[in-house]
Amino acid sequence: MPKPLTVVILGAGPEGTEFLATLLRVPGIEILVIADRDPSSPGFEIAETAGVRTTSGPVRLPVLRRADVILDAGGDPKLVGPIQRNKLLRPKLLDGPATHLALRLLTQYRQGQAQLRQTERMTVMGNLLASAAHELNNPLLVITGYSALAGAHFQAGSLAEAREDINRMAEAADRLQALTARFLRFGRPASSSDVPCDVNACVRAVQRLLAHDLRRLDIRLVTSLAPALPPVLADPQALQEVLVNLITNAREAITASRHGCAITCETTAGPNDTGRYVQIRIWDDGPGIHHVHLPHIFDPLYTTKSPGPNTGMGLAVCYGTVAALGGTITCDSKPEQGVLFTIRLPAGEPDGTGGQGS
Repeated sequence: MPKPLTVVILGAGPEGTEFLATLLRVPGIEILVIADRDPSSPGFEIAETAGVRTTSGPVRLPVLRRADVILDAGGDPKLVGPIQRNKLLRPKLLDGPATHLALRLLTQYRQGQAQLRQTERMTVMGNLLASAAHELNNPLLVITGYSALAGAHFQAGSLAEAREDINRMAEAADRLQALTARFLRFGRPASSSDVPCDVNACVRAVQRLLAHDLRRLDIRLVTSLAPALPPVLADPQALQEVLVNLITNAREAITASRHGCAITCETTAGPNDTGRYVQIRIWDDGPGIHHVHLPHIFDPLYTTKSPGPNTGMGLAVCYGTVAALGGTITCDSKPEQGVLFTIRLPAGEPDGTGGQGS
């Protein structure tokens, strides 16, 4: 794994906050510290939530030496002056017009990533809606049928039967509303802020979303969820999108090859060298992936599927989303032995019982 690019941000005002919020979502970047002489600066709150060090004084020399890039986002001479006068540190410093250019490029990168995720989300959603047309149509048929019965019962003076017909129509309308709400939640653009997120709740929400599609294809989705998982700091909707992409990929591989009938999603927690983590493993008993494809599986526009509506961006988006959350995603497979995706995300407070998920 390549060494991360290390960054120091000078200034936690509006520009420094924008740098911080964007860089936190760029894979392969480690923010060493954000500095501002005003301890009430807005960037400090985001930094503390994300676990980034803050300082209201000059950045210590050892930290500056470790940095690959020093971003001046505040123009405070007390913070920037010593660096400008240091011959070893001066080449690392981005200030003035260079800072504005870097911010503009990073902002465009973040907007492009958001558009890419939304495009992939809508592609998946379109496929789900097409496969779920029967599920959406069932409540409509019930409403149509019972409305005709209610009219006949009213004409015959059978008010009790008519009232029962209306109750059945109301139940079908409730089911239809729940189904459409489920798809609308998934199609809504993701939030830009991360919150304590219950991974198990995300898995259950995805299970409900995909239940009909998988049942229609006679594919079982088996879940094994560890109790009392610590939360992870994430956007629940973004995490759900990752799970939907991985499970949908497994479903497509199984149906295209007519090999396999089950997808399993397992959650666990454990410690590692950098602290506690939450792990999600998703595997299937489908045809697997040939070893020549595995090194490229997360590359943008790379796909092993037949030509069609696939964008070739699904797994690349998954990789970018997981990396932006400070986690890792790996893929392991052998032909005719299925595919295993493993996601590891840094855990929040060990005593947390989870936050948002569905």
